[in-house]
Amino acid sequence: MRVMRSLMIGFAMLLVTGIAAAQSADPRGTAALVVSEGVTYLNDEPLQASGVPRDLPAAAVIRTTSGRAAIALKRGGRLFLDVNSSVRVLANGVYNFNRVEVLSGSAIVTSETSAPVVECESEIRLSSGGVFRFDAQPVTPAGERPCRFRVFDGAAAVPLVSVTNALRAGQMMTCNRRCGDMIPTMEFARDQFDEFDRWARGIAGR
Repeated sequence: MRVMRSLMIGFAMLLVTGIAAAQSADPRGTAALVVSEGVTYLNDEPLQASGVPRDLPAAAVIRTTSGRAAIALKRGGRLFLDVNSSVRVLANGVYNFNRVEVLSGSAIVTSETSAPVVECESEIRLSSGGVFRFDAQPVTPAGERPCRFRVFDGAAAVPLVSVTNALRAGQMMTCNRRCGDMIPTMEFARDQFDEFDRWARGIAGR
């Protein structure tokens, strides 16, 4: 219990630092689509590479098919979409924090000076200065959509039924609401990248 409390205090400090940084450095007031490889759909409207950058409306669904895409987040950071993936960007207003829902496929967030909230089966709060990956699994017959979540850098808080898991760099979990509090946190190799990881890091300059 004492270890969990220490982890939560550490995450809270990171989160407050991220919020303060976001307020002092505000390079973009609203999220915008800035990279489109192949065809990217914005609210079912197809966009070619020549159609970016494109500011997103207050609520937007971005979907890729054969290509990838990148979204510049408010107050710093980027959201990257893999092939055949989709996300919903919520409350995209100047005074709101970044809120994103991963609908399908894979997404990577580099939070930089922002502290986004990402929903992928669970509502996950990210620290600033981090790199996070979300892999949404296909919907099960029971209507579940498990989501594998990995922290490459930074920290994250994942609320469960009665406790909150605090994840640090090098830890992962598979969010699944049916499991309640019984979701294990595991270690993973932070230096093992696939093609999508390498592409996102190349765009982000990491």
